[in-house]
Amino acid sequence: MFLSGAIAVQAAEPSPLSINESVMNGPPLPLQEAIRRTLGANPELAVFGYDLRAQDGQILQAGVRPNPELALDVEDVLGTGDHEGLRTAQTTLSLHQVLERGARDRRVDAASAGRAVLNAELAEKRLDTAAETARRFVHVLSDQAQLEVTHEALTLAGKTVEAARLRVNAARSPAAELVRAEAAQARADLDHQHAEHELLTSRRQLAALWGETEPAFGLAQGKLLVLPPLQAYEALRTRLAGNPSLTRFIAEARLRDAEIRLAEQRRIPAWQVSAGLRHYNDSGDVAGVFGLSIPLPWHNPAQGFVVEAEAKRAQVDASRHAAEVQTLTKLFEWFQVLKQARNEAETLERTVLPKMQEALRQTEYAYARGRYGYTELVAAQQEVLALKRARIQAAVNAQSTAIEIDRLTGTLPGDAAQDVSP
Repeated sequence: MFLSGAIAVQAAEPSPLSINESVMNGPPLPLQEAIRRTLGANPELAVFGYDLRAQDGQILQAGVRPNPELALDVEDVLGTGDHEGLRTAQTTLSLHQVLERGARDRRVDAASAGRAVLNAELAEKRLDTAAETARRFVHVLSDQAQLEVTHEALTLAGKTVEAARLRVNAARSPAAELVRAEAAQARADLDHQHAEHELLTSRRQLAALWGETEPAFGLAQGKLLVLPPLQAYEALRTRLAGNPSLTRFIAEARLRDAEIRLAEQRRIPAWQVSAGLRHYNDSGDVAGVFGLSIPLPWHNPAQGFVVEAEAKRAQVDASRHAAEVQTLTKLFEWFQVLKQARNEAETLERTVLPKMQEALRQTEYAYARGRYGYTELVAAQQEVLALKRARIQAAVNAQSTAIEIDRLTGTLPGDAAQDVSP
């Protein structure tokens, strides 16, 4: 099941970035494809598969029946008098078989319950891995968006250098103003290079989740600024039943119940039956031999095992309650964080940024006509760029929080991912 709230889907091609095209020459990568690759080829998930195979071996071993025993007894030999030598020897050949009386079924039940716990842990691990994929995917989207902002900053710095040169050449500004503008342009170029390196790193970190050391995709295809919806808290709370961290306790409780039954089974001693033939040397006669061995249960050999198993079963209930309280608390916390992140992102997008962009336009107009100085122009540019970065970070906070809510409620991260032109 996918939740469309984490990152909304967009079919349009993402806008090109300014990073070296040879690095981004692969096909665009949507979030769904990133998750599919991760779940299909994640090295840690592959390692977990061996635990399942090992548990299957335990189930197989638990179902093995005791092998019969072949016994050969020779009596009344090498004695004295009438029993001298082998003359009166009695030779008995018999088969002995242990009757487990239900122990085998109890062992198989316990081993099978252990397999169910591992299946629940695998489901939890898969969800954790998918959530980590979504986190890293959002990181790539953020770095792509930040790269666009640094590219815009570099463009603005170039325009400012040209405007300052015109003013200096017209003797309307001192030469130092041009020098400052050129220094700011060099700094903007350094920031742009840093943003490129950050993007290269986050792309490699994402690809590592499915075992690639060199990313074979182009842009991460997603619309970071389309905010995830804010569902009612009670609706989110009802979805906690799908949290694999909680459902795992159900499987673990069944395992502990099976272990209690297995411990109680140890109170019932195993019987041993035997049957065979006895040969009498002195007469040449042959007779059948039958036997039954029953341990006397004067003491309970399993009382310690039962106490231990019952304590572990009670511990599961206590741990489940603690986990439920912690999960509910965390869900409420993430719900509040998402609400605040959405409000911040929407306010920056709809109110603050448009006003500052208008202020920048007016400042550029006034600077070109000599009514504003270099300091006012650069301050207006930096305010707009800072707001765009803040808008990206607010969107990242909202998307990341939605991923955490999906994780808590047992939902694979969303039907996701679009372009992030800020």
